[in-house]
Amino acid sequence: MKRSTFLILSIVGVYSAILHTEAWSVNNFLMTGPKAYLTYSSSVAAGAHSGMEECKFQFGWERWNCPESALQLSTHNRLRSATRETSFVHAISSAGVMYTLTRNCSLGDFESCGCDDSRNGRVGGRGWVWGGCSDNVDFGEKVSKLFVDALETGHDTRALINLHNNEVGRLAVKGTMKRACKCHGVSGSCSVQTCWLQLAEFREIGNYLKIKYDQAHKLEMDKRRVRAGNSADSRGATAETFHHVDATELVFLEDSPDYCTRNASLGHHGTEGRECLQTGKNLSHWEKRSCRRLCTECGLRVEERRTEVVASCNCKFQWCCTVRCEQCRQLVAKYFCARRDAPTAAAAPLNHIRRRNRGHKR
Repeated sequence: MKRSTFLILSIVGVYSAILHTEAWSVNNFLMTGPKAYLTYSSSVAAGAHSGMEECKFQFGWERWNCPESALQLSTHNRLRSATRETSFVHAISSAGVMYTLTRNCSLGDFESCGCDDSRNGRVGGRGWVWGGCSDNVDFGEKVSKLFVDALETGHDTRALINLHNNEVGRLAVKGTMKRACKCHGVSGSCSVQTCWLQLAEFREIGNYLKIKYDQAHKLEMDKRRVRAGNSADSRGATAETFHHVDATELVFLEDSPDYCTRNASLGHHGTEGRECLQTGKNLSHWEKRSCRRLCTECGLRVEERRTEVVASCNCKFQWCCTVRCEQCRQLVAKYFCARRDAPTAAAAPLNHIRRRNRGHKR
């Protein structure tokens, strides 16, 4: 593609706002360039949205819970961070964009692409051949690179780390694909199978990248050589470091800050006021320890609050063909992190009465 026709992508505050529903706002993609690429803009925005929703799910019960400040990526005016959490944001965002583009391509949403049938008719293994409609991940990968990697305009170590982690996300989409098959033969004998590749559920990709986050590798750079900026010495130090990094491994440069405490300048809200889990059905070991991780280990206490919830109950099937339910109210216990010196919600009114009574005695 000629440089004059290369996509010029400008994104202002790509993931900066949160809607009243607390869903990530990714509608402020501003693009100029060939109309062919504008065709994919809604899929790119939807993919970025799904990536950040998955980030919120994966970190829902951790001290860092994928806040809106995490979405600034490479649009920061100030020096960008390159922490373990940033590496996950880049990977899951990149994966979300590629995943959505690939899926929409296979569904026929774009005139320029369709199923990947490049291997159809070839023998894939014993008793099966390639056929059917494989998801076109090569198309999704190509277009997602044009959009996501175009955000990274720097040439320093942080830029290379971000581009590497973008690629980890795209490789995760490829690496989790599943083979689906259909039997052929007399009376369903399944003597031969036709098979194709399809995308895994995006939750599986999120789980895969969460493991990569836990195993992320910190790059130990020669700081003296890195300070040289874009010089040959700096580029040489970076190249030597990346030479030993696996293509599927998330990498980061800086240690994570203390997410227990609030830091407005960095956009960290701390864990005070966060909900945690103590009781409930089918809780994982990690979820059961969330109160300890978010509250106790951060110097906070666990506060129980009784909340009234309304839910459907006593549902009955009515012929034909509806289900009628009653609306039942019940008190549910929820748990939150609170300062140790702060009165509980139940004790606060009582303390106020006691102080008022002491005043009358005087």
